[in-house]
Amino acid sequence: MLKRYVDGENALRKGIYREAIQLTKEGWHVMAKGIPGFHTPPEIEGYVPDIYAVLDEKTIIIDLLAGDTANDEAFKAHYHYARRDIATAYFCWELDAAGCRINV
Repeated sequence: MLKRYVDGENALRKGIYREAIQLTKEGWHVMAKGIPGFHTPPEIEGYVPDIYAVLDEKTIIIDLLAGDTANDEAFKAHYHYARRDIATAYFCWELDAAGCRINV
């Protein structure tokens, strides 16, 4: 169980980094949780998302799942927050051990 948790944390960190770099290349201002060189995303409904990105008047909130890292309450809170604003999109992706998306 401990190994799965550690593997999940490593995959999560890699996934956050991959998504943050990709969004930055696309011109987004990115805040990424726990990644050096990026600011920490703002707390939303009591939870900090993995990635919070802004481009012009559009906002993206991203939560990533890896191993045992899931927090259903955080996902629900971020999803409902994003639904209140037409310019805000919410994504939640599952990651494999390498931090790559399994389902898009």
